[in-house]
Amino acid sequence: MLTPLNWALEALKWQKLASKVEQISFSEAYRGVLIGLTFSTATPMMIGDYAGKILMLKSNKRLQSIGAILLGNSLQMYVSLLFGTLGYLFFIIYSKPSPLIVHIIAIIILAGCLVFGVFLSSHLSDIQVFLSKNRFFEYLKKYLGILENYTIDELRNLFYIATARYLVFSFQFLLMFKIFEINLSNTVLLAGIGIIFLTKTIISAINALGDLGVRALTSIYYFSYFGADIAAISSATFMIWLVNVLLPIIFGSIFILQLKLTTKNA
Repeated sequence: MLTPLNWALEALKWQKLASKVEQISFSEAYRGVLIGLTFSTATPMMIGDYAGKILMLKSNKRLQSIGAILLGNSLQMYVSLLFGTLGYLFFIIYSKPSPLIVHIIAIIILAGCLVFGVFLSSHLSDIQVFLSKNRFFEYLKKYLGILENYTIDELRNLFYIATARYLVFSFQFLLMFKIFEINLSNTVLLAGIGIIFLTKTIISAINALGDLGVRALTSIYYFSYFGADIAAISSATFMIWLVNVLLPIIFGSIFILQLKLTTKNA
């Protein structure tokens, strides 16, 4: 029941981002998100997500939406990075994994990325100037120039939506763990969920079938430190992928088919 809400929040975020290029309805945004999800499962670094969302736009300036999509994905990645870093810090303090120095260095790097993200979000208006001064990046202006159109207040609201979406799918994951009777504290479970999505975010370059393998390996590694039933952990991870990724992909495939039929009839 929470899966439609999960993707509805992503659609709301995309609707607000796309408004700088073209006004689209919420239903159009929802279809674009599901089509993008369907395409992205077969492409590295979620390239298909860009194609799916752009296909739903009708404006002749729709290629400018690449910058908007990049901003939306970056905000969602930042939220995952934020909660994942907190979960990772809990894991290091509680479990002291070996080699400890490697994990400490990783936390420092992640913290640096969080600080850089705050700095970058407060200087979006300077990106156009930066691109203009660098001939190598000049061709990117028509795609990334849209970033200067978003105000701090708009970025803050988009961040809230991204955070709400993270909380929804984290709650879904938590419920799934409870269903499979994984008897660990909520703190341990939520930290593990944060680490799973952190790893998923970092290793998105090898995205395949919704990166099920990445989720499974990360959850097994983390929860093995707490003596959890690995079979139950793997089953819960698979089920959350099933309801949150595979089912929306099926609907996205239907929308793609409808899109092809509409184009053919036109």
